Amino acid sequence: MSGQRPAEPGEVCTCGRPAVLVFLGGTYGDTGYCGLPDGGGDSGPCPFCGGDRHEDRCPDYQLRPETGGAR
Repeated sequence: MSGQRPAEPGEVCTCGRPAVLVFLGGTYGDTGYCGLPDGGGDSGPCPFCGGDRHEDRCPDYQLRPETGGAR
């Protein structure tokens, strides 16, 4: 399935901010988007792995990190 839907509470963008939209399917599976295309800006380390920010999606990204949700 591909497309998009509004984000649900607890879903996050690949930058770590709360998601407003979720893109469905694709290469990496469902992916949250916060509406800001800045990759998290200069807001510190990657919120998923603790390392430097990634140019692409972090391999440790989870749409619902507090529940260990789908990557």
